Amino acid sequence: MLEHLYLIETSIAAMIAHTLKHGESQPVEEKPIHLTVDRSKKVEAPDFARPDNRFFTRHELEEKLHQSRQRLRQITEQANPADLEAKSFPHPIFGPLNLKQWVEFVGYHEQRHLAQIEEIKAQLP
Repeated sequence: MLEHLYLIETSIAAMIAHTLKHGESQPVEEKPIHLTVDRSKKVEAPDFARPDNRFFTRHELEEKLHQSRQRLRQITEQANPADLEAKSFPHPIFGPLNLKQWVEFVGYHEQRHLAQIEEIKAQLP
């Protein structure tokens, strides 16, 4: 699951950087991205976000996740806040999201998987 979070964050950070640099302003209405944490709705991960069969230690995955988080933070801190709200990119479930909501989505997505981890842990003997 940590690799999945890393892959998602890396992809979102790259998309935000690209859209900030090359995207045109396309303001969109805010979407109910808080629904991301609703685990009663099952969602298939896109191919690019599915971990492959390589082995990583927990430490390696935590480091990868830390690096992707730092990259996302760096991009958003250097961005013009107006551009984060004015530029958008389509989300596979919610449709077009402004870049600010994409950043917020990362947090909701992580919360969703933390709940999944807790559920799995509760089922262990």
